[in-house]
Amino acid sequence: MRASREPEVESLRSRIAAFLERHTTLTLATVGEDCLPAAAAVFYAHDADLSLYFLSEERTRHGDNLTRTRQVAGTIHADGQDWRSIRGLQVRGTADKVPLVGVAHATAVYVRKFAFLGALLAGGGAGGELAVPLARARFWVLRPTWFRLIDNTAGFASKQVLNLDDLEC
Repeated sequence: MRASREPEVESLRSRIAAFLERHTTLTLATVGEDCLPAAAAVFYAHDADLSLYFLSEERTRHGDNLTRTRQVAGTIHADGQDWRSIRGLQVRGTADKVPLVGVAHATAVYVRKFAFLGALLAGGGAGGELAVPLARARFWVLRPTWFRLIDNTAGFASKQVLNLDDLEC
């Protein structure tokens, strides 16, 4: 039996997708050419493959780092949690600029989550203070290879791992 068809794996994928849907901010960890780590908060949206799309300029530290090293890690969690209610998601994978042929998909995924950006990303609307940063930004995609879902509401240090490298398409 293929791993991707196991009920436990599909259940965990569904829980991860639901978690991604409820949150908006990924703390993205990258490594620079100086071998120093860096972290940046980015808004993300995900698709059915659990790929995470975010907008960022190449001239940011993380954008510069991503042009050198595709390997990334990140976390997603809610603020203000006590230890009994900690829920979070850790992710590892690779991040790349979305190629021109993928921009329509990235835009659709992103606008589904952040509807207020729809007109701006389509090139319309006044934009206000977001117009200039969005004009300089481009879509990136984090293709996850590994997730760890942490849910202390199910018991202290409750963790489940989804290793996407082991799954067939």
